[in-house]
Amino acid sequence: MGTSLFKSLKNNSTLSTIDISVNSLADACASELAEVLVDNTSLNDVYISGEYLGDAGVASIAKALMVNTTVRTLEIIGRNMTAEAGRALGEMLRHNTTITCLSLCDGNIGDSGAQGIASGLSQNTTLEKIQIEYSCIGATGVSALAKVIQNATHLDLSRNIIGTKGAKAIAKVIKNSCKLKYLRIDCCNIDVLGVRDLAKALSKNKNLEELSVACAGIDDEGMCELARSVAKNKSLQVLTITYNNISE
Repeated sequence: MGTSLFKSLKNNSTLSTIDISVNSLADACASELAEVLVDNTSLNDVYISGEYLGDAGVASIAKALMVNTTVRTLEIIGRNMTAEAGRALGEMLRHNTTITCLSLCDGNIGDSGAQGIASGLSQNTTLEKIQIEYSCIGATGVSALAKVIQNATHLDLSRNIIGTKGAKAIAKVIKNSCKLKYLRIDCCNIDVLGVRDLAKALSKNKNLEELSVACAGIDDEGMCELARSVAKNKSLQVLTITYNNISE
């Protein structure tokens, strides 16, 4: 990535979206982008992706977003992200008041990183859309997040190791959240016990409009539980159940 590009962006007042998706992108490039975010006042949407993007680069961006007041959407895809990246983003969320959409994918954030994000979310009232996909998060991390997403309208935790305990934590969100409208937990192996908890919560929920549990390890028994809850639910408009263990 050319340094000249980032220098020009510092004083740019018209660009609203930047998408930097390069396989070779690493922390140094992210740090240069972070310097731009400190001064730039026009960027609203930031998308950054790189196979070598890791904790140091994410930390630089997170630090910049503590002072930036224009970015609304942040998407980061980086295979070298670990729990440190999650904690850095959590600290950012503790201070940032403008980001409404956060998307993380392909990292190894794990439960510890998810807990770091949750800690920041507990102090944040503006984040509405949360996607943390394929990030090695288990039931402990999911439970931590579930406790602090009271302001979220969209939640996507697909391709994580949620399991039955994680599904139970999410069920509490469905039952109690007054704002959640979209929930996606594809490929999370929630099994029949997990879907039973989700079904019970769904039967009482009045706001969820879209639910996706594709490839989630749901069998016939679990699907029957889900079907009965959908019959009672008055708000759900879209249900995705493809690639589960359902007989014809």
